[in-house]
Amino acid sequence: MSTEHPELAWAALIWGPAIAAFAVALAAGFPLPVVLGVAGIALVAPRQWLPGRAKDRGRQIDQDLPQAYVELLSILRASPDVAAALAEVAAGLEQAKGPTALSAELRLTAQEAALGNIGRGQAVQNLQRRAASVSLANLGLLLERFIQTGAGQGGSFFEAFATGAGNVQSILEARQRAQAKAAESLQSARLVPVLLGLTLLFFMSDPGFQGAFALPLVQLILAGALVVMYAGYLIMADMAREAV
Repeated sequence: MSTEHPELAWAALIWGPAIAAFAVALAAGFPLPVVLGVAGIALVAPRQWLPGRAKDRGRQIDQDLPQAYVELLSILRASPDVAAALAEVAAGLEQAKGPTALSAELRLTAQEAALGNIGRGQAVQNLQRRAASVSLANLGLLLERFIQTGAGQGGSFFEAFATGAGNVQSILEARQRAQAKAAESLQSARLVPVLLGLTLLFFMSDPGFQGAFALPLVQLILAGALVVMYAGYLIMADMAREAV
């Protein structure tokens, strides 16, 4: 989604959650160290979320790449026009699934390739630079070779193209297995902090515990526990992302 004020949107995304979390935690009556711990987590969370979104986009692209490889291979065998081939594959993806991350990338590359001031070679190089997926960057590299050699050196190019399609499919199958193994761990990592937070809210309403929550040492321990739990979740989430 584009915006006319990207700097303002970036500032709101980075600072907005922290300010909101600080205000809500303070209004809920949490001790000040806990409030600061919650605000700190909310400040770090968007910076962790954005790289995750970029990886998600790459995974979405990889899901559609095997089909795109097959269709491009068929089209390029009949015609060496890379711009037309990319536009046709993008149209096919959009017709089958609606607009996707891959169809947007292929359509943009096709449009750039048709422009005289950019051209086919520069267009596929731009695709490689902005690719959110290594597999998509490899596709751009194959297309660059195809353009540079006129027809990709015939059979050897098409063989490499078919191999690329098979490699992407193997990556997808391995990723699905890794996702199944990581899902249970991530679910536990998300559930434990929620349960502990609800337990804390319950005990805060008890007069016997309210006095303990007022002690600076207890407040610091609670704030430290929040930070440690969030750090543990980040470590587990990073391990899961690397696996998939």
